[in-house]
Amino acid sequence: MTVNRNPKKSRPYDTPPKRRRSLIPGGTDSAATGFVVAAAVWLAIATGIGALAIFIGIVPFEFAFDFGIFGLGFELNERRVDAAFANATVYGWLSNAGFAAITFMTPRLFGRPLAGEKLVNVAMAIWNLALAGGIAALYVFDLGPNAPLTAIPWFFGGGLALGALLITGSFLATAGADIRIGYISSWFAGVALLGLAGLTGLSATLGLVDFLIELPPLTVALVSVFIERAIVTVWLLGMAYATLLYLVPRATGLSLASAGLGLLTWLTWLALAPVSAVAELRDPQVPYVVTTLGSVATILLLVPASLTVINLAQSMSGRWSAVFGRGALAFAAVAATFLLAAALLEAIGALASVRAHVAGTEWERGVFLWAAYGAFSLAALGLMEHAAPRILRRSWGPGVLSGATLWLAFGGVAIGGVALMGAGLAEGALLASGAAAEEIAAALLPYRVAGFLGFGLVALAGLTTLVNLFLMYTSGEPADYTVPGQAATAAAGH
Repeated sequence: MTVNRNPKKSRPYDTPPKRRRSLIPGGTDSAATGFVVAAAVWLAIATGIGALAIFIGIVPFEFAFDFGIFGLGFELNERRVDAAFANATVYGWLSNAGFAAITFMTPRLFGRPLAGEKLVNVAMAIWNLALAGGIAALYVFDLGPNAPLTAIPWFFGGGLALGALLITGSFLATAGADIRIGYISSWFAGVALLGLAGLTGLSATLGLVDFLIELPPLTVALVSVFIERAIVTVWLLGMAYATLLYLVPRATGLSLASAGLGLLTWLTWLALAPVSAVAELRDPQVPYVVTTLGSVATILLLVPASLTVINLAQSMSGRWSAVFGRGALAFAAVAATFLLAAALLEAIGALASVRAHVAGTEWERGVFLWAAYGAFSLAALGLMEHAAPRILRRSWGPGVLSGATLWLAFGGVAIGGVALMGAGLAEGALLASGAAAEEIAAALLPYRVAGFLGFGLVALAGLTTLVNLFLMYTSGEPADYTVPGQAATAAAGH
C-alpha cells in the first residue's frame, strides 16, 4: 500500500481557496480612494506648473523643438504654460477632489453602496489618462483662439466628457428617486456634475466641429470663454458649496443650522451661476444687455456666498476651539472665508470701470488664485482630512502635517494672491499712463517675485498633503469605520 506523504493532497478541503483579484477594483470606497490619491498627485503637479508660470513672468523665456514630422514640434512659452496650469488645477486637482467628494459623500448620504463602483474606477482612469495626454498636447498642437480650459484637443476632451458622464450616471443611479428628499449637498453635487458633463461635452464638440469645418475664430473664442467661466461657476463653485455644507455638520457633530437657508443658497446659485458666464462674451457683436446681465449675475453671486458663510458660522457655534485647531473644521472655516472674499473680488471685477482697468493683467491670476487655491482647494483639503482615514481604514487624527498644510496653503494663497492683484492694479495704472513695456516690467518685478514666493508655499502644501496620505496608509493603525450600505443616518446632520 502506497502512503501519501503530503497531507494537503489527501485533504484538499484544508487548503483555503486562492483569492482572485479583479483587474478593476470594485470594493467599497475604492473609487473614493483612487480619486483622493489622484487629486493629491495632481495638486503637486499643478502647483509646480503654476510656480513655473509665475516664474516665466519674472524671467521670460521660450523654448521650441521641431519634431520634423507633420509640422509638429514642442513649444514652451507663457501662454502654453498658463494653459497647462489652468487645466492641471481645474481638471486635475480640483475635479479629482470633487469626484472624491462625490464618491465619498453619496453612499453615506443615501445609505447604499455606490452604484457601478467598477465603472467609476474605469471613468477615473479615462479622465486622468485623457487629461495627462491633453496637457502634453498643449505643448504640441496649436491653441488657436481657445480659452485655456478648452484648449485641450477634442479627442482628449472627449475622454474628459466620457469620464464625467460615467460618474454622473453612477451618482444618479445611487441617489435614485431619494434625491428629491436628499440632503442639500446632493443637490449641489448633482447639478454640478450634470454641468461638468455637459460643458466638457460641449467643449469637445466645439473642437471637433472646428476641426471638420473650421469655424470662424470669433465663434470659437466666444464659446470657449463661456465654457471656461461656466466650469468655474457651475462645477467648481457648486462642489465647493456641496463640500462645505457636508463637511461642517460632520466635523462639528451637529446638524446644519438652517436647512431653509441651504435651500435658498442652492436656488440663488442655480439661477445665477450659468448666467454669470455670459459676462465673458465681450465683443461688439454681442448685445450690451447680454454682457450686462452676466455682470449683474456675477455681482449677485455674492448672495449665495454670504448665505453659506452665515449658515456655516451658525453651524460652527460652540465648536470654536476646533475651528482654530488643525482639523477638517479649520480647513472649512478658512475655505468659507476665501469663498466670500473671492466672490467679493469677482463682483468688483465685474464692474465696467474696474474691468477696463485690470482686464488682461495679473489681477485676474490673483483672483483665480484666491478662488481656486483658497476657497475651492481648502474645502477639498478639508474633506480629504475628514474622508481619508475613513476610506483607508486608518486611525489617523490631525497632526503636524495637517497643520503645516493648512498654514502653508493659507499663507501662500494670501501672499501670492495679494501680490498678483497688486501687480494687476499697478499694471493697469502704468498702461493708462502710457508707460513703456520695459518700465512696466521693472515696476511689476517685486510684485511677481512676492507672488512666486507665495505660490511656492502652496506648492509645499501640496507636497505635505502627499506625505500625509502616504504616512497615514503606511503608519496608521487599522481602524473600523461604518461601511456605506448600512442603515442611513438622518440626512439633516450630514
